[in-house]
Amino acid sequence: MNNLILIPNKAFYISTKIVYPPFKNGFYMEEYFLSYTITNNILYDKNGRLYIPALWTNFQLESWFSNYRQTMQNDLNNFVKTHPCENGYFTVVQHDDGPFLQLPENTIIYGACTGHIPLPLIYEDKQNTLTQLGNTLAFNDRTILCSFVGCTTHKVRNTCVDILSTVPGFDFTIPANGWTLSVEKNNQDVFIEKTLHSKFALAPRGYGKSSFRFFEIFQLGCIPIYVWDDVEWLPYKDILDYSKFCISINESSISKLPELLGEIDETKYSEMMDEYQKIKHMFELDFMCKYITSQ
Repeated sequence: MNNLILIPNKAFYISTKIVYPPFKNGFYMEEYFLSYTITNNILYDKNGRLYIPALWTNFQLESWFSNYRQTMQNDLNNFVKTHPCENGYFTVVQHDDGPFLQLPENTIIYGACTGHIPLPLIYEDKQNTLTQLGNTLAFNDRTILCSFVGCTTHKVRNTCVDILSTVPGFDFTIPANGWTLSVEKNNQDVFIEKTLHSKFALAPRGYGKSSFRFFEIFQLGCIPIYVWDDVEWLPYKDILDYSKFCISINESSISKLPELLGEIDETKYSEMMDEYQKIKHMFELDFMCKYITSQ
């Protein structure tokens, strides 16, 4: 018997027709976590906080949400009032801006791009598209030192282009028609092909503090370079040492990146990829759920 307490308003659980990134085939992280809690009869996180179950990203992207917002806020308030929890509450959010509804003050947000506790910005792909494409090209056969395929959706990305685009070994592809929710197949193919032939690939933060690209680059068998500004929004830093398997650099240090990459030889590169193989399961949805709930 399932004990999960749902908010009595179907709008909190609507599905979405959006397919982004284009390699998604299955649930988004909020959907996956909700399904996980239902299947495993989970009400609380590992600290005893009560789950506020909501598919934030799905309904916040709907055109009708702004007109229905107050009704949903009232329903959420009633949910909290009728389900008090001494340890507080928690919720899981993918949306770049977090929840648009007001949560109780004692709520912890596990978020992919914002909140209190970072989660990996990942999605379900039942076909394992990128993982299957990922190759093991030898270090010297990777003809591109560092690539980036995407749009300048944040000043950090502009900084990367401004400083690195003329540096030998750095390959930038900025699609003229953008990288929108409907990514053209040609742009997808360029991203895959460039990444497969790169030693490193840039994964600068976008509108949100994280990027799908960080985790996709790993799946293609390449080492990502995460570029951030205000907050280094990386998950599981309490149990992971990112310096062992990738590069995380602040926007202010971008000019130092060419020298930094030049110091990574074939042996060091192989060690980093081997280290990723040890921890790659942590960037999967099941691990994310268990990390939150300890179940």
